[in-house]
Amino acid sequence: IINDLQNGNDQTRRRLAVYCLKDAYLPLLLLDKLMSVANNVEMARVTGVPIAYLLKRGQQVKVVSQLLRKAKEHGLLLPTQRPGQGDEYVGGTVIEPQRGFYNEPITTLDFSSLYPSLMVAHNLCYTTLLKPEDISASGGIGSLSAKYNLGPDDYIRTPTGAYFVKKHIRKGLLPSVLEQLLEARMKAKREMATETDQFKRRVLDGRQLALKVSANSVYGFTGAQVGKLPCLEISSSVSGFGREMIETAKSLLEEKFTIGNGYKSDAKVIYGDTDSVMCKFGVSTVEEAIKLGREGAEYISGKFLNPIKLEFEKVYFPYLLINKKRYAGL
Repeated sequence: IINDLQNGNDQTRRRLAVYCLKDAYLPLLLLDKLMSVANNVEMARVTGVPIAYLLKRGQQVKVVSQLLRKAKEHGLLLPTQRPGQGDEYVGGTVIEPQRGFYNEPITTLDFSSLYPSLMVAHNLCYTTLLKPEDISASGGIGSLSAKYNLGPDDYIRTPTGAYFVKKHIRKGLLPSVLEQLLEARMKAKREMATETDQFKRRVLDGRQLALKVSANSVYGFTGAQVGKLPCLEISSSVSGFGREMIETAKSLLEEKFTIGNGYKSDAKVIYGDTDSVMCKFGVSTVEEAIKLGREGAEYISGKFLNPIKLEFEKVYFPYLLINKKRYAGL
């Protein structure tokens, strides 16, 4: 039909020209409506990669780019030789579900960007890791005092047995990268909170989710055994701290919200998965569950290092818990 229009008269060629104009103009309207250019420019600015990489490549190139940028600022070079295949490590904790149908409010509390926050809070990085040869079998951790002049308050031991120096000794590159990503995400969320146009709110929500994925991918980057720069000590330490967070949150909720402390019922965590816990406070209304959920989130957040934060997410009522990672609610 295009050939017929082209080979016809002035009017048919005019129809073809109008069609071509619309074909070029409508994608521009979509780009503007979806804020695709603005979002990709912002992501390219934060991660330091060309826009084409955002469209054609995965997450690892973003992490490498940000690491290279931070390494240059500190006069460091990234190694190009990849280590061999390492051991596997244990992932996040899944608290054994209390299966059943709950015709009462169930409150969900969620750690905000748990794994990135853990890496920032505990300064987990290639540049802060103390190597096994630095901690001799004969001298143990005490050998650090002689070699690096480090005291007990200058380093941490992770749940998996790795050692990292604290921020006041040396701030890691990965925490710096993550702080930048998390700040960009918070900026998008602040803009979303004040935006009145519902469509633009959805676009901003997409931007903050993309930044969240980029931040979470830093953890995956360190754990990818066939990746650019794997480091089992970092990835296993992060998941180890994550398991501790979930278990601690469960204990704190069940210790604080009890009849003995003046609450209506003893709280019970009925399920927990990686970065969230689901708690039964024993109340009958959604409003009460929301209030207690927010109180619990604030209380528990105060027990952890900054920027680790537990947030109230939602209330299910009713709630059906079938098995691990299999539940439904309204």
